[in-house]
Amino acid sequence: MTKIAIALAVALALGFILSVVLKTPRHDRDWVVGLSRMPVFEPMADGHWRLQNLRAFEFSQHHAAKDWRDTKLNPADLEEIWFFVEPFPAFKGAAHTFISFVFGGDTDQTIAISVEARKERGEVYSGFNGLFNKFELIYLWSTEKDVLTRIAVGLGHDLYAYKLDVTTEQGREILMHFIERTNELEDHPRFYNTFTSNCTNELVKSINGAFPGALPWHYSHVLTGYSARRLHHLGFLEHKAAPFESLRSHALASEPIRAAAEESNADFPDGWRKLKASEKD
Repeated sequence: MTKIAIALAVALALGFILSVVLKTPRHDRDWVVGLSRMPVFEPMADGHWRLQNLRAFEFSQHHAAKDWRDTKLNPADLEEIWFFVEPFPAFKGAAHTFISFVFGGDTDQTIAISVEARKERGEVYSGFNGLFNKFELIYLWSTEKDVLTRIAVGLGHDLYAYKLDVTTEQGREILMHFIERTNELEDHPRFYNTFTSNCTNELVKSINGAFPGALPWHYSHVLTGYSARRLHHLGFLEHKAAPFESLRSHALASEPIRAAAEESNADFPDGWRKLKASEKD
């Protein structure tokens, strides 16, 4: 009887492994609404890029106004890059991270990229399931108001904002690598993986694509709650001379984001940044 039980356990384990290994990533599943559209960049003759399927939801504590847009952006107008951290309350080593690009020029817009586990209807994210090809990967491009209000207002979570200390030329090179990887993902679906293809190390891959070796492998690529500390150590955060704990305390942006979201007539990206800056006065 014991031999039969062992054989059955081995057969079940092999069946599970094969189901994971042989599973093929796809774009045509029944996705949750907020992850249902793949973003695509199209080059234009004037040097601009047309971004299709930019998510532009607006979140409150009780509902979300849902909208998808197409927009144009010009890499030459890029002015700043911001790095955001949403800590997970249960474990300080876990967090969601994403990046926001601030443009000037004619567009004067702010667009965020968040690497996500693409969930189907009825699915709930799990880091454990993320190890076994349970979720596809999506590079979700959205308005900054979308992603910031979803976290700070809709979910009521803390959110930390750090301005990256990079030149405009470096920032544009980083942006172009994100555009390239976004289009590659649309053409060639991939799985999310908690260890190897998560929200943080996918950002690292794009930055290292622009500047090879800029972000050497570090445990913070998996224990993502330590990612901002790692960037500070490498000198990539503005005010890098300040101790990290001091920098982190000034980076808490949840309340300015919530306040700016309540002022519906205000320019949101500029509004929360002004409120954030006024806290230092």
